Amino acid sequence: MENESKVIPNERTVTAQAVLNQPDGPGKRIGKRGELVLFGKVASGGARLFRERLPQFQAEAAYWEGRVGTVHDFRAFLFDNDTRILFLITYDGDFKAYVTDIITQAHEWFDAFFPGIWEGYEGSHDARSVQLVIDGAVTSELFYVAHPDVTVHDIRKMKKLSQAVSDLFDAAN
Repeated sequence: MENESKVIPNERTVTAQAVLNQPDGPGKRIGKRGELVLFGKVASGGARLFRERLPQFQAEAAYWEGRVGTVHDFRAFLFDNDTRILFLITYDGDFKAYVTDIITQAHEWFDAFFPGIWEGYEGSHDARSVQLVIDGAVTSELFYVAHPDVTVHDIRKMKKLSQAVSDLFDAAN
């Protein structure tokens, strides 16, 4: 029988978040935010390609993730002596909707970067590559977000509103 731990209620647990599993795939969900942790194997020679392509991939990140419109943060790095790659992503919504957004909105970006780096990745429209993503995904054991009900779209609106208010106050001076 598995030992089941319980939370002891106290003043620090009053603000505990409801952490659920994604309803349609791997990952956790808090409010409107989901998480994805994805592991992959690095292809032979892939570490060199990763480092060669990384500056361009990084420079284009805001453009492509802006097209997707739901990504809060995305990290990728090599580890285990450059034999494995790890992706950590926080995004708005459900898993399948996020994967669909990536395939429809940012496939060119991923397809210019990952072939030859991520072992088995042949392109976002290749069914084996999609399966590679699904097979490599794991669910975090711990997931926390500061503002679980604020989407990327909400943040953009708040930034515009804040700038408009600042401009109004500046004009009044």
